[in-house]
Amino acid sequence: MKIGIRLWNSGAGEAPRSNRCSSLQLRVAVGMVALLVCIRGPLCFGSASPELVSGAKTEVPFELYNDNLIIVRATIGAIKNVNMILDTGTSPSAISKEMADRLRVRGKTETLQTLKGPIQAQSIILPHIQIGTLRGDSIRVVVQDLSFMERSLGISLGGIAGLDILSTGSFTIDYRRRKIVLGAIAASAKQIRFDTQVPLLTVTVKIEGQEVRLLVDSGTWGLLVYRNRLRTAQRQLQFDTNASISTAGGMTQVRWFRAVVSLGNDNMGTRSVGIADVNPDPQNGFDGLLGFAKMGFRKVSFDFENGLFGWE
Repeated sequence: MKIGIRLWNSGAGEAPRSNRCSSLQLRVAVGMVALLVCIRGPLCFGSASPELVSGAKTEVPFELYNDNLIIVRATIGAIKNVNMILDTGTSPSAISKEMADRLRVRGKTETLQTLKGPIQAQSIILPHIQIGTLRGDSIRVVVQDLSFMERSLGISLGGIAGLDILSTGSFTIDYRRRKIVLGAIAASAKQIRFDTQVPLLTVTVKIEGQEVRLLVDSGTWGLLVYRNRLRTAQRQLQFDTNASISTAGGMTQVRWFRAVVSLGNDNMGTRSVGIADVNPDPQNGFDGLLGFAKMGFRKVSFDFENGLFGWE
């Protein structure tokens, strides 16, 4: 799971209160999530598997905040119409402290490994969660303080729906129509096999001909690579004193450079690549994050039956 990654411009003032952001805010709002690898132990995989209520394709509408954050409506326990972030780069899923209080559920303390070191988090068993026709019972999640995210977005949040819930059935994120389409994925010319699917999704991306393994992350703005994972000349990097990433361990600076990017057989041309001033353990299995908003993707698909990531 990832926690609280956000590229922020200290001179831009308070975060936007709606999903209508200025061009400046869109440039500096990278995403919410990051950098939590996994809770040690069985929590990474959950204690029960959600399932689709019906085999037919169904659609779930979503709101797009900061031009990249997907907010869906969910039912958690007996509480309906709860705002949840849909985040393919998070596992396990999380609920807010306020939601845990409303549900009157208590759990146990677990060790959560972040890029900045281990932290303690409470894990609980949710009696029920449903997003559209995706439903599960007795789902193990962590409790997280989401108050900073709520203030930034100007909405209440019940939690973050992560890969442990989402990976139980294939789905497509349609950014043009603002719909999550649950169901089988049609074959496409622009597809690449996942390098890993458990506990998180990764794919191989080429940046200036160099291969890096990136976390496939709907909660991140664009391309972000950790320090020392790419051979780049220092003169290529542009430093923005107003831009930084807020993580569970504090603020981290980001530098930028322009590079030719390829995903599978798709040469995507020259793109902005962020270099984050963190260098987590390579054993975590990935070198950075692949977001969608600034990659120009109109749709992204997650075909778990065939192990494929697709885009157009």
